[in-house]
Amino acid sequence: MGLIGEIKFRFTLAKVATKIAKDNKVFNDNEHKGVLEVAHSMVEELENSIKIQPQSVDVLVSEWMGYCLLYESMLTSVLYARDRWLKPGGAILPDTATMFVAGFGKGATSLPFWEDVYGFDMSSIGKEILEDTTRIPVVDVIEGRDLVTGPALLKAFDLATMKPDEVDFTETATLEPIESETEAKLCHGVVLWFDTGFTDRFCKENPTLLSTSPYTPPTHWAQTVLTFQEPISLAPDTVLAGADRSGAIGTEESPASSIHLRVSVARASEHRSIDVSLEATGVSSKGQKRRWPVQIFNL
Repeated sequence: MGLIGEIKFRFTLAKVATKIAKDNKVFNDNEHKGVLEVAHSMVEELENSIKIQPQSVDVLVSEWMGYCLLYESMLTSVLYARDRWLKPGGAILPDTATMFVAGFGKGATSLPFWEDVYGFDMSSIGKEILEDTTRIPVVDVIEGRDLVTGPALLKAFDLATMKPDEVDFTETATLEPIESETEAKLCHGVVLWFDTGFTDRFCKENPTLLSTSPYTPPTHWAQTVLTFQEPISLAPDTVLAGADRSGAIGTEESPASSIHLRVSVARASEHRSIDVSLEATGVSSKGQKRRWPVQIFNL
């Protein structure tokens, strides 16, 4: 937020929660004295440091996004500032945030590494590590080539209009296998990422999208990986057509043709963390279903 304050506004208030905010010398040395004021405070306690008139702010800018978008739970603080100080019709930047989900294959896990460690097969260790990830989310860079499904929209936020209680949500999504696949693939879990938009609603001259997608250059947010307790075998209908399959849906003998997800995200009791509930259902080309155990992850 400190560098954002260098933008040439008539008057700028920079809210900074870190200790650097206690020293205004950097800003004064850049001829911003009387133009820029820095407050060392949490948003909810800001009025203890400086007086701000209600609905008097023209533009609200914040880099509030965390891993899986909502880790650190700072969005509610941004909405608090919006409702308290932003003028009617004032700009909030970014003004949109969208979460996506896709299924990942073996290449996105550590299994290939452990299968050949300087010529030694240590896959038993790899399987133990993979089992740990069924309880603990992993933040890592996933490459698009390691996804075995197309992306699906999970949740869209409009920061200009959303209510604070909408930060916690439950949504559904359907994952479809990549149509170009010619054989069944194991889906080991799902990967979550987000885009934030500086749309033409407030940035008419140069709307911009910040993406953390596996299909774009990596960012420090990476992606958030949730691993199934048991992988789901998945294949396009073109591969499954005409075959007489027996066995449980989602196994290699009877691959699913899609995966239905139910995902819940809620702020956790632990400071700034979130809980993610993941429910997966494998669906056959004939509509038969098999449900996977519900998994709870804390990030």
